[in-house]
Amino acid sequence: MVQPALEMGFKTFLKKPFVVGGISLSVLLWFWSASHPAQQPWQQWELWILSGLGLVIWRWRRRPNTILQRWQPLTPEMLQGAIAHGEKLLARRQAQAPDLNLEDLAQKLKALQQLEPQPQVLNGIVLGEKRSGKTSLLNLLPSQLAQDKGQGSLTLNWQVVAAETPPETMAELMTEAHWVLVLTTGDLTGAQWQVLEFLQAHHHHWQLLFNKQDIYADGDRQTLWDQLQHQVNQLENPHPVIPISTAPQPIQIRRCLADGEWETDQQVPEPNLGDLVTQLQQRATEHWESLVLGLQWRRCQSIERQAEERWRENRRALALPLVEQAQWLAAGTALVNPVANLDLLTAIAINGQLVWDLGELYHQKVSLSQAQTVAKEMGEILIKLGMVELSTQALGALLKSQPLTYLAGGALQGLSAAYLTRIAGLSLITFLESQSPDLSEPQWDWQKLSAVVKQTFEQNQRRAVLQGFFHHARQQLNPVSPASV
Repeated sequence: MVQPALEMGFKTFLKKPFVVGGISLSVLLWFWSASHPAQQPWQQWELWILSGLGLVIWRWRRRPNTILQRWQPLTPEMLQGAIAHGEKLLARRQAQAPDLNLEDLAQKLKALQQLEPQPQVLNGIVLGEKRSGKTSLLNLLPSQLAQDKGQGSLTLNWQVVAAETPPETMAELMTEAHWVLVLTTGDLTGAQWQVLEFLQAHHHHWQLLFNKQDIYADGDRQTLWDQLQHQVNQLENPHPVIPISTAPQPIQIRRCLADGEWETDQQVPEPNLGDLVTQLQQRATEHWESLVLGLQWRRCQSIERQAEERWRENRRALALPLVEQAQWLAAGTALVNPVANLDLLTAIAINGQLVWDLGELYHQKVSLSQAQTVAKEMGEILIKLGMVELSTQALGALLKSQPLTYLAGGALQGLSAAYLTRIAGLSLITFLESQSPDLSEPQWDWQKLSAVVKQTFEQNQRRAVLQGFFHHARQQLNPVSPASV
């Protein structure tokens, strides 16, 4: 089996034209030399042909990737496909968790099958980084747009969203948005580019606004606009970049007085939104079907996210009792087991059983041998990150202030075993939640699992959490005897 790192390296090398061309040339040279006498000299045209063939092979290898990366405009057929995908997802999650209530989400999906009529209220988002002019623009945007005669006016609702908002939160905030106005004050940063890619992938109608363009000289202003327009074209957005000035800088004005003297004064120009309002008016009246189509597609994606979140909450509610059962079992065996080696074997067995039980609960098939391997790896992670020592110190400090006299000298050992088993169990829950339950078996990524364990440990090291665990342990481990274990 190919090692993951080796496979990644191989894929990386295949993206490099000189490597692919060189390998192809070497292979062709070997075939050529096998069919030519060693004494026969190479002709220059023969070498050029072989080099050209190598580059052709490289271009052929790259062509499919370019095609796959092209963005496709949303169509009614794509929306129906997304709805069908959502219905299948709900059916799978319902089969995996019969007690899960997804009926309301199924009804919402069914309602999306019909295109909504022309909306009378449109929701807009003003999106930008700090000091990009979001509030200034919000104060200038209209609250209504005129429609054709006899149809009244459209109401506009605007909301400001910071560009630093996490993608998951941004997706929920912007689900109901018909269009998004994106502010920039210069060349796009990497973070801004990712936001635009996010908007394009989620079929948003977005407009890039070049704000504060009045602070640049004419030549620089045009250069920046050209660069921004080039980047917008790369994303295949049909709307040109609009230069605006929501809060123009004061300009100096010189006046010639009647006595021939010159007077210098400052004047603040009026804000300028360019043709932004005209563009909004046109899209609201002529392209409302496309606005509604994108909105319904995002609602479909939101329903899928809600279904997955409910499924995770359902599984977690069933998984936590399994973790608690394992942690108190680990504590009890640590208290009554005087042999350290047997204590270690017992801990691996308990954690291995927990891995297997959680895998079954999350519909991730885990064999007993895999469960033992994961349990051992989890123990090594806890040791490497220094969590055994840290937890012992933290729990030892609590024991000094609130001693468990009925557990005598084994109190700290039992508490540590329970605490570390809990950390392992909570980490496994978080890790399995990130895996799709539709996979035949979990994809064990030790580096990712280690990061999850570290994060879980840090969350449970807070004093309030530790004290809560300690008080719960007093109730569970009072009293403990070999017979009860």
